[in-house]
Amino acid sequence: MSAPGIGKNSHLSLPDFSAVTKLPKPIKALVYLVMLSVLTVAGIAALMATMVIIGQITGAFDVFSFIG
Repeated sequence: MSAPGIGKNSHLSLPDFSAVTKLPKPIKALVYLVMLSVLTVAGIAALMATMVIIGQITGAFDVFSFIG
């Protein structure tokens, strides 16, 4: 007897990069631009979060004063 779900196909799967290489060039360029923009936004958000954490720890600025 096996656990439920073992051996069944998943309904959700991540896209494979080999599927992107088979796309036409304009669509492939759009896919890569979207991926680059998502990574850029994530990087900027990580840098801003780091600045806020360091600012809070060192007392350089108070984030809660901007909110209230």
